[in-house]
Amino acid sequence: MSVQPATVPFGKKAAFKTREIIKLIIFAVLFVVSGTLIMEVEFLSNQVAQLQVNQISPQDVAAPSSISYESQISTERAREQAARLVSSVYSRPDPNVAREQQVVASQVFAYLDAVRVDPHLAVAQKLDFIQAINPVSFTLEEAAAILNLDEALWADAKQEVDAILNEVMRSEIKETDLPGVRFRLGLRVSPDVPDQEAQVILSIVEELTRPNSFIDEARTEEKRQEARIAAPPAIVSFEKNEVVIRAGERIDELDIEALAQLGLHESTTSWQNYLSTFLWLSLLVFCTSLYLVRYNYHILKSTHKVGVLFVISLIFVLVIRVMVPNQELLPYAVPIAALTMIIAGTLDPQLAMIVTLMMGLIQGYIAGNVFEFTVYVSITGLIVSLSVKQMAQVNTILWAGLYAAISNVFIILLFRVFEFDFSLISTNTLLTVLAQAGNGILSGVVSAGLAVIAFLIIGNWTDVITHIQLIELSRPTQPLLEELLRRAPGTYHHSLLVSNLAEQAATRIGANVVLCRVGAYYHDVGKMIRPYFFTENQTPGVSLHDNLDPETSAQILISHVTDGLALAKKHNLPPVLRSFIAEHHGKEVTGYFYHKALEEAGGDETQVDKTRYTYPGPTPQSKETAILMLADASEATVRSVQPGSAEEIDKIVRKTISDRMKSGQFDECGLTMGDFEQIRIAFNDVLQGVTHQRIRYPDQIREEAKLETGPLPALPLAVQRTQIAPSDSGDVATRSRIPLPRD
Repeated sequence: MSVQPATVPFGKKAAFKTREIIKLIIFAVLFVVSGTLIMEVEFLSNQVAQLQVNQISPQDVAAPSSISYESQISTERAREQAARLVSSVYSRPDPNVAREQQVVASQVFAYLDAVRVDPHLAVAQKLDFIQAINPVSFTLEEAAAILNLDEALWADAKQEVDAILNEVMRSEIKETDLPGVRFRLGLRVSPDVPDQEAQVILSIVEELTRPNSFIDEARTEEKRQEARIAAPPAIVSFEKNEVVIRAGERIDELDIEALAQLGLHESTTSWQNYLSTFLWLSLLVFCTSLYLVRYNYHILKSTHKVGVLFVISLIFVLVIRVMVPNQELLPYAVPIAALTMIIAGTLDPQLAMIVTLMMGLIQGYIAGNVFEFTVYVSITGLIVSLSVKQMAQVNTILWAGLYAAISNVFIILLFRVFEFDFSLISTNTLLTVLAQAGNGILSGVVSAGLAVIAFLIIGNWTDVITHIQLIELSRPTQPLLEELLRRAPGTYHHSLLVSNLAEQAATRIGANVVLCRVGAYYHDVGKMIRPYFFTENQTPGVSLHDNLDPETSAQILISHVTDGLALAKKHNLPPVLRSFIAEHHGKEVTGYFYHKALEEAGGDETQVDKTRYTYPGPTPQSKETAILMLADASEATVRSVQPGSAEEIDKIVRKTISDRMKSGQFDECGLTMGDFEQIRIAFNDVLQGVTHQRIRYPDQIREEAKLETGPLPALPLAVQRTQIAPSDSGDVATRSRIPLPRD
């Protein structure tokens, strides 16, 4: 869409200038810092990111990508559950507990014996004393039963208690087992024992039965820790577009954790996120900058071009940031192909590939490290950059948009084929795929439209020229071209011939054809200021330089360059076209007038200031302006010499190329020896076609024999002297002295 001249220096590499490197560093740092802020700062309130536990979800929340992660909350819950399921570890039964209880039993019996036989106590007092005994507690009925037993039964009861207690305490009794052991003590009482005595026995034994095996806290905790470690981690998985939280559900800790893992619950960005994003962008920008320095250094020479790259790239980072996070379908509609078209059309197709790859990595990063988006953007960008390369028409952009749409759909379907189980495909799944594909098509269409709009904006606001501008500037109705045709028709015709030569040569060597053609239209517009001082605008045989000194004549010729630049600035011609005006003579010397000045100075070079006879330059800085220099000189020389054969034309073209190579005019344009050969062939083909001998018919011959030389047409009143009319290259075409009419 855009056209750029080749600017690789001929015969040497571009010199690295501190100014360009500093410019690159400044733009790179600005891009990294701005990009980091765009990617990490939450500019708009995000309802999902603000959700808290126990709140109600205001919307369905779907997973932006497939993910599997270890749920810390679920894992911890599972570990605690496993630890709780571990039974307590008990120590071996302690025999000392049985001995202690036997001693307690003896003390209880001694106390009860004393109460039973105390003659000074009333029955009520005895009951109170029995109930007050420790550590055994008796109810009133049990205390009464103890007092009511006769000595024989009481003695038998004591023996039975000792026997049962001794037997029970020899078994393992855990704290948890104690109620059951006490409940079964009645089975151990001899069946021959009377009920009242059995009641007394059980009341005493139950209280004296104690646990003899206790929990080993250290071993129990060790077993529980082993269970925690053995518990497998809880893995939670979500498929892409699977609903994580439904609208109206109450949020719990697991929901918050899932949102955080999906990158949807980051209301505040940590400094680690800022740092990682900053380093990630720094790496991408460094690679892009390295490419610019190594392979597209000429772009760095133009602040406008670097500015276009900076602004357009940053705008699309913002577009990605807005359209990709937390979205299911919008990421497929991001018009990244527009970025590729713009950079390929205004700067360089290869650079467009590099920047598009960078954007693909950025989109994948913002989407949560989704590889699909990196492939989606990068492959489509590659196809678009190849289709826009060296294509200079608007319909090429439209075709590129179509290619982008097709590529997008193909990549979407390709990833869905790998993801889906075709036996389980549902209607919703098909609708989702169709929606994604529709967004892919929309991305291609929108990209083409945005690219065309961007070309119009960039062409009007910067010095980056586009095809749209060139087509507009090539119209004959352009005011500057109309003025050139009116004031200097010969120069206008000469410019058309030169444009044909330059166009054919550019086609052969792969230079920019449209730029060569349009640049040729404007390269000699400065001649309209003094048109009759240039051969193509004069009547044959008339010269206006005869009575001028050589230096003045040389300055008049040279001035058409400076005059042309002034007109170009006045008419707002883009800088790229101005370079054709400034460079089409390079730093050549107006040879005829310089040598004439030397002759008048007696051959003393010190008496002649050569710089006064030298064009200001610069020498051609691109292939296109170098082609124009050769086309301009070749056409002027052939027109002056009027060769009669193809060999003579070829000789003129060869000499034109050789002379300017020897004078160093092509040291910075990037042309190779092979290019010069192709240019020579192209010039020969065109010049032979426009200078061939025409057949003269008998009527023409008879008419020419009768033709008499009539008076010359009147020249402008300001021209009052006989002059010499050289070609614009400084060589004399014809010389004659003819008196001019006076007022």
